Amino acid sequence: MPEISEWLVTRGLAGDTVAQLATGLCDRLAAQGVPLLRAFIGLQTLHPLYDGYAYVWRRGVADLTVDSYLRQQGHNKDFVASPLYHMHENRILRFRQNLEATAEPKYAIYRMFRDEGGTDYFVRLFPFARADGTEWEDGVIISLLFVQPGGLTDDELVALEAILQVFALSARSAATYAMAQSVAHTYLGKDAGQRVLDGDIDRGSTSSMRAVIFFANLRGFTPLSEQVPGPAMLSMLDDYLNAIARGVLQRGGEVLKFFGDGALAVFEISDDDTECQIACQKGMAAGQDAFAAISALNGVREAQGQPTMALDLALHIGDVLYGNVGAEGRLDFTVIDPAANEASRIETLCGTLDRNWLAPESFYLSARHCSDAMEPMGQHQLHGLTGEWALYSLPQNQQEAGWT
Repeated sequence: MPEISEWLVTRGLAGDTVAQLATGLCDRLAAQGVPLLRAFIGLQTLHPLYDGYAYVWRRGVADLTVDSYLRQQGHNKDFVASPLYHMHENRILRFRQNLEATAEPKYAIYRMFRDEGGTDYFVRLFPFARADGTEWEDGVIISLLFVQPGGLTDDELVALEAILQVFALSARSAATYAMAQSVAHTYLGKDAGQRVLDGDIDRGSTSSMRAVIFFANLRGFTPLSEQVPGPAMLSMLDDYLNAIARGVLQRGGEVLKFFGDGALAVFEISDDDTECQIACQKGMAAGQDAFAAISALNGVREAQGQPTMALDLALHIGDVLYGNVGAEGRLDFTVIDPAANEASRIETLCGTLDRNWLAPESFYLSARHCSDAMEPMGQHQLHGLTGEWALYSLPQNQQEAGWT
């Protein structure tokens, strides 16, 4: 079946996902007459939430089943009770079980396979090695269930293993890119991370973008950081930053940076005036999401006798430069423009004006659909900037209301 191996190489080079490769492999094996009833393909990944993914193909079922395993949950009970766990723990690369034997097999899952008509069960583990020769924990593990009486012959299994090895190589390529994408999106943000992966890594290279700027900061962090032990402070900060960022991400914004006790995010605007109003609406809604989430978090912490923090937020609008800045071998991909600096200066006036939410006149005029809710706060100087700025605020009872 060299045509299947050739297809795997071609699609691997074309950038197919592991799911696409798995579906194509199993469909082609079945079309070539391989008595394949079921296939399981598992891989580890590098993701802040997920430890790995599993793909299950079944004969006669159109769609691949995809399962993800949370990083914090450890090995699930079905995995621990399977031969896959035995292979994992003992570094066994090949495993085969004749399901037609009269004696009851060791693992309970075999009973299900036999009830489905399975006769032969084969598992192959392909570890992924690093350049220094060390292996990753697993690589890709593939289990196949066959329905042919007597199972596969030794020659048929040898030919199949050769194909599986090509699949493992293609899957490694796909998984490596997926992990790089996950890391880039996690540490840079989805849009910025994708730009970097697409080759936008030249120092000084930037693109102009009109955006709503979301600049959030936690009031009271500095004195608390001197009182709360490091691990507890880190856990506390994670909870608050998650509360700030969740609404931004859910509403299509881009979190560019966490800076200690705050976050910088943007909502990109096209040239269309309607899009500008929509971006302002998303920014305000994300702000309300953040205030509501932090209010709920503070309620829980207060009930537990734990310290709390308040949120200060500045929403601004302007043209920003978005791109690479830094040293030759160490770059940051971020917003670099007066508008972002202006947003940070506006946020610093929240304490002075005793308000948690401020916006300049440019945002007030752009957010026409909801600007009636804003109150004028007068003219103010921003630290380090010339001239006076007309600022507006959202009343406390409007901060957690809900624009959608």
